[in-house]
Amino acid sequence: MPFLGVVLFFSKTSKYYAPEYIEGRLIQLFILTIIIPILVFRVLKKLRLTSSIMMESVSERKIPYLIAVLLNLYITQYTLNNSQDVELYYFFAGISFTAIAFLILSYLNFKASLHSAAIGGLTMFCTAVSIHYQLNMILLIGLLLFCNGVVASSRLHLKAHTSLELIIGGLMGVSPQFMMMIYWV
Repeated sequence: MPFLGVVLFFSKTSKYYAPEYIEGRLIQLFILTIIIPILVFRVLKKLRLTSSIMMESVSERKIPYLIAVLLNLYITQYTLNNSQDVELYYFFAGISFTAIAFLILSYLNFKASLHSAAIGGLTMFCTAVSIHYQLNMILLIGLLLFCNGVVASSRLHLKAHTSLELIIGGLMGVSPQFMMMIYWV
């Protein structure tokens, strides 16, 4: 979802950035948000620290959440800090807060829905971009809201989460993005 947020951001704001800059950012963030997490998961699976991508037990989630916190803090502090795309800096700062909250909840033995957090955070970020740049993104935001419902329904149908876990997850994705809007919208 973070990489999708970056792609959506640059697709809506490409006139403000040089094509080479966009390409460089996309490659950099693709590696940091997709390639590295996949490699880390493969290592954790080989070390038998996680059994499947679903990470059904709360204890299996602690190490991936810690790695997510460190990776998102790295992206925020070293990749996007002092860059011209301040919106992405605050997007990843919000993601960092979400990852920290999930790590804390895992140590409290509570399994909130990361799926709900991800789609909720992306929806809030796209809403903020729409407001900031005064872009008509109502169809995209409507589609994302629909996806929020589909994600929640599917997680309930699969019995992967309870309603409370979905609500907590959604709030943990939306709230940091909403709070970060103060700094850039």
